[in-house]
Amino acid sequence: FTMNFTITNLPYSNSLGNPYSARFSATARVLTALLDQLFKKTSIRSVYTGCKMMAFRPAQKIEDTGVDAVCTYKMDSTASRFDQVIVYHEVSNETNGITNLGIYSLDQESLYINDSQILSSFFPPGYNELQPKLSVDQSTQPLSPAVRNFTLNFTVTNLQFTADMATPNSQKFKSTERVMCHYVGSLLQKSSIGPAYIGCKVMAFRSKEDRDDTGVDAICSYRDEPSDPKFNRVVVYHELSNMTNGITKLGHYSLNSQSLYVNGNEIASQGITPYVETARPIIQQFTLNFTITNLRFTTGLGTPHSAKFNSTEKIMQHYIDPLFQKSSVGPYFSGCKVVRFRSVRNRDNTGVDIICSYGNDSQVPHFDQAKVYQELRNMTSGITKLGIYNLDNKSLYINGYNEPLERSPLSTTTTPSPTSRHFTLNFTLTNLQYTADLEAPSSHKFISTEKVINYYIEPLFKNSSISSAYMGCKVMRFRSGRDRDDTGVDAVCSYKNNASLARFDREKVYHELSTMTNGVTKLGHYSLERNSLYVDAIIRKPVFTEAPAKLGYRLSFRIINENLTNPDSQSPEYKAAVESISNKVNKLYHQSNLRNQFLNCSITRLRTGSIVVDCECFFQPEPSINRAVVERAFQDGTSNATALWLGNSYQLQGLSVDTIEAATYNAPLKSGKENFRLNFRISNLPYSPELQDSRSQMYQVNKEKIEKALDVFRMSSLKDYFAGCAVESFGPVHGKAYTNVASICKFTLDPFLKTLQKQEVFEELKHLTHGFTKLSPSYELEEQSLVVEGYSPLKTDEQQSEKSELQFWAIILICIFTLLGFILLLSLCFLIVFCLRRKSHLYQVQQDIYGVYFPHLNTK
Repeated sequence: FTMNFTITNLPYSNSLGNPYSARFSATARVLTALLDQLFKKTSIRSVYTGCKMMAFRPAQKIEDTGVDAVCTYKMDSTASRFDQVIVYHEVSNETNGITNLGIYSLDQESLYINDSQILSSFFPPGYNELQPKLSVDQSTQPLSPAVRNFTLNFTVTNLQFTADMATPNSQKFKSTERVMCHYVGSLLQKSSIGPAYIGCKVMAFRSKEDRDDTGVDAICSYRDEPSDPKFNRVVVYHELSNMTNGITKLGHYSLNSQSLYVNGNEIASQGITPYVETARPIIQQFTLNFTITNLRFTTGLGTPHSAKFNSTEKIMQHYIDPLFQKSSVGPYFSGCKVVRFRSVRNRDNTGVDIICSYGNDSQVPHFDQAKVYQELRNMTSGITKLGIYNLDNKSLYINGYNEPLERSPLSTTTTPSPTSRHFTLNFTLTNLQYTADLEAPSSHKFISTEKVINYYIEPLFKNSSISSAYMGCKVMRFRSGRDRDDTGVDAVCSYKNNASLARFDREKVYHELSTMTNGVTKLGHYSLERNSLYVDAIIRKPVFTEAPAKLGYRLSFRIINENLTNPDSQSPEYKAAVESISNKVNKLYHQSNLRNQFLNCSITRLRTGSIVVDCECFFQPEPSINRAVVERAFQDGTSNATALWLGNSYQLQGLSVDTIEAATYNAPLKSGKENFRLNFRISNLPYSPELQDSRSQMYQVNKEKIEKALDVFRMSSLKDYFAGCAVESFGPVHGKAYTNVASICKFTLDPFLKTLQKQEVFEELKHLTHGFTKLSPSYELEEQSLVVEGYSPLKTDEQQSEKSELQFWAIILICIFTLLGFILLLSLCFLIVFCLRRKSHLYQVQQDIYGVYFPHLNTK
């Protein structure tokens, strides 16, 4: 049974509206404990089992919080029958006249037992006693007589329904409610129950005839005591009919003459035909509950009247109404209304609670819930499909009725055809920016993108272990990723479930998809977020499990008709070769007699020249799997009439297969993290001592802005590995008014890839910041100031330049000294010659017939 009340000393907050918040859980625990103590003192204490808080909601006052709970009790034939009126009075007494529940204060008029206030159109059997609004001093008066309620429903034809009329707290709702109560109250005060009449309250306005008309649902109260006239719904109906000119006028409002109901719901719930002026059917309700497995629950779905709620409700009605129109209640079926969507399995699935109505009079058979259940079961393919939605085949309830799966009749005369099964597929595209039109399934952008995704996905499954059973995939929705830069994809794929076809193993399919998308990085021209792939809600990180979880074999062979010229594992040529060879090796084993045990193969190395391939292949451990069997399967798959061929592309030579020792893949290979220290200078951020104080606003603002600006790595080729950056400190720049920034950036690396180099990080950031001149629109950078882990090309150039300059000057010095030496030598020679010539001027050499002699020229 349901229980609703309002707490007046618990202010409502957004966290109370979130069922997964700590505030919601803590408050729910307190209230559950208080209600347990309360019901243990009531007449149902022997069968009471517990209460669960379903929702906290805002009330009319901001300091109030509404509470919706569902409580359960055992249906015991020996125990007394559950009587909501008795329980209401017992709860009222235990809460001091609905004023206190433990530490909480209650709104006296807010208690409902077995009546949900969130319903906007129909009022299932419920009980609430409105407090008589008497001006006399209650302390001196005897106890008030019992208060009874009756429902009043009618349709206004000259009041157009608007969205704000569906919100009880809106100004439009309140003003219209006052007018209605004024008109209805004056009529009932003139009726046979006038002396006992207390008042009416409008519970909901609802849309009728495509919003042209407005339906009104009200609850009216009267005192029930021997001295007052007895309430007679037939008499009251006639009186209201006469006072509204045959149900045509209510004040300035025009009424639909066929729309008046007096206590229609309450009488229907007791199995009594309610009184109406004509012989037309009266509306009865039944509940419908089921769970959708390919619709993820969101906050928007949990908020009635939100755009997401309304659009999904319309789709539900579109699918459900035709089913009931084809069922045994079809001639009398009038419609369904979604009461709420709820989270199932931690928001992965969405539960749907619906109230449907149908006409019932004395000539209509009794509503047979078991028959309607079977009809819906047949029309939804065994409770598996509702239009585009997949259903949990155990989740269907009609008026609380549900049949176990084994009770469903199966034909024994025909062989059942393969049944279709479904699994979910989720991943994130990092180079497709999310836009609003991707949210609308009917938009051109949604349809065209869905076609592209299906085009890329289909070949993957055709090459997987479920290729023979695969039927197709359908994109259910696109969702916004991180800051709308990425786009998440949620798809549902189908396959035939038959013993003769391949068995679906979600872990195996995950590994196959991971291999065929280069470790969850590429899907056609799309880039994938590495950790975003889910197959039927399973995700695997790059971690190898311990043996004997899998058997590993190392394969080596040579491709003799192709050459590899670039051994760099990051080069396009190398990557293309790895992808092509990997796909063909995996396809080979998928089509071999080991396909049921095969997990995946990955290329570990390619060597230049005629390509030498090293790869590792893994299989589920079975006694039949050994090195010889793995080698034979490879040879069988590559054997041709003349040679060994891998696919139609690669001619092979020299196959060898070795067992990988357990130690080489026993230890989990965890994704490594590498930190790179970045230092740079900002030229338009003048340094201030305030930047040294981590508590200052200037520090916090600039730190946050720079860290956000460094997220530019998410648009680079390193985006799959980038984890984030953090500013560590600010500092001054000598001789300039600039600010030096010291930061650290983290990258998560795949153990199978080569180590990320600081030069790569430098070049990426330089490219992303236009030559390292601008970091986001806010910051201008000193062009040559970037240093990554001590690396900067400028520093290297300077060092080399300094080294070159030193050698140059050494050469010059050598040349200078050589020249000086030569000059000194020439000078010395000149001096010698000069001296000799001077001596030649001191003597005159004479020669005659007698010989040579040197007389002194100067005899003085």
